[in-house]
Amino acid sequence: MDFFRPTSIARLIATVTIGTTLAATPMPRAAGAQDQSQQVTDAIDRANALIPQRHMQEALDALREADRLSNHTCAECYLGMANLDCQLGDLQAAVDDARRAEQTAGDNRILAAQALTLRASLLFATSNGPADAKAKEAERDYHQALSLNPKNSLARFELGVLLFQERRDAEGVAEMKEYVSGPFANPRYVDRANRFIVDPNRARALPSDDFSFSTLDGQKISKAGLRGKVVLLDFWGSWCPPCRESIPIMADLHRKFSGRDFELVGISADADEETLRSFASSHHMTWPEFLDSDGQIGGLFEIKGFPSYIVLGRGGTIEYRQLGLDADTSEHLASVISRELAKTFVAPPPDSSAPPATAAVPALSSAAAAPPTAAPVRLDLVFPPDDVENGDADNGVYRNAFLGLTYKYPAAWSTATPEMLDQLNQSRTTQLRSRGGLEAIESTEANGALRVVFPQLIFEASPDLRRHVPSVQITVAQASALTVDFVQKEAADLKSQGSTILAAPTSVTIGKRQYFRTDAQLAEPDATYVARFETIISQRYRVTLEIRASSHHELDQLAASPQTLEISKP
Repeated sequence: MDFFRPTSIARLIATVTIGTTLAATPMPRAAGAQDQSQQVTDAIDRANALIPQRHMQEALDALREADRLSNHTCAECYLGMANLDCQLGDLQAAVDDARRAEQTAGDNRILAAQALTLRASLLFATSNGPADAKAKEAERDYHQALSLNPKNSLARFELGVLLFQERRDAEGVAEMKEYVSGPFANPRYVDRANRFIVDPNRARALPSDDFSFSTLDGQKISKAGLRGKVVLLDFWGSWCPPCRESIPIMADLHRKFSGRDFELVGISADADEETLRSFASSHHMTWPEFLDSDGQIGGLFEIKGFPSYIVLGRGGTIEYRQLGLDADTSEHLASVISRELAKTFVAPPPDSSAPPATAAVPALSSAAAAPPTAAPVRLDLVFPPDDVENGDADNGVYRNAFLGLTYKYPAAWSTATPEMLDQLNQSRTTQLRSRGGLEAIESTEANGALRVVFPQLIFEASPDLRRHVPSVQITVAQASALTVDFVQKEAADLKSQGSTILAAPTSVTIGKRQYFRTDAQLAEPDATYVARFETIISQRYRVTLEIRASSHHELDQLAASPQTLEISKP
């Protein structure tokens, strides 16, 4: 298998946000599952239950069974299989299954576009340079994905990067400008896209974003602390056959470069610490290992599958990345490491002309103490992926295929356009930055910046969108869990801001899904009453439905609408 191996430029791969990365998001229940046989539905449910436990091969087998039972017509099964292929390190199978997902998607243009984007991304990541036929095929798939779903901003961003890699800078700039001006541009990538527009070379030589974590043995690893060293990051999972096969290669590199300015760090996506400790011990993995069970670091480095290798130069730049394992992996990694070690490290001067980085670094689920208000605070906002915004509202029903979500709102109400939602989110980010993020529930301080999870507004409906009351809103935030402590902290923060808690956080069941509900009267001039319903999807996204009303009576009338909220994903 051929891989794209840049020798002097970094390789940017934007995250495909449909389950191929990080903590192995369970696949969605098949759309229209009620029309399929119960056996197909049961097989898909079995796969969904196995994925969080990291039983990837068994989950893949369950999806293959569902595909067989559906007479090979289940596009969602093929897309889920492609995701699991990436987790298991079978990249060619992932490419093939993504193609089958696109071919069987039928009228589901959003799913077909997702499949094409995944396939294009994998083809590009495993190509052997811009002249490779795989890169050309990837470009065609990106264009086809955009023709099916023009809202697929991720495909446009990745296409722009591909064009930059091919030195077609004018075309790349055009794609990035269209991305930035589009209604679904994720603020996470807007700053990056603007930098590429000004200087396309930035798309070919990327610095890594700030990161910080503690390994199993308590060692603190951070970008700042590694400066001056050459670093090999090994992203892997113990369930992944090529990951296990690569352990002797990692051990050999660890020995070969011992005593030099080199650091090997394993980033494991296993489910729990006990599994990782036991596996590392039995396989004599003596280098530092970090448990990335919720995919925070994998998301930061935009990992698509396993194993993945990233080499950071002495200045923290991404000098090399490879997806997958082949017979030449050891030789290529050793060559790149030796080349980078031979370079003299000179600390670069501060780039005063560059705007502060806003790359998303997933925050920890527990809050950290806010920095003193007297000190300057730089915020790194953590945004959900672009695809959470790709919903459609029609005839009183809001649908979001990416989240597997449907919601019935009053048919006579007006819904916010993508442009309105974009303006509202921009306004909310501005307000958050102006307040220094000090009221943020989920945040962590690292390297002088406060990393704050940002709840992206993806839907709003109201009789009069100029007033926002009464209204319903849906927001999505990056989160790996939702606990009683978290919602109680939310309520306490509302109270500290002068709001009145009308009903403390309570667990409620809607359908078969658990939600936390909190009622409050906000400390606002118009005495807004709110009811919040919060749940977690796929151990990755916190979805909040918020109902706003002008009176307690009106709130009670509208609070029945969450019963129409349906989410098919686990």
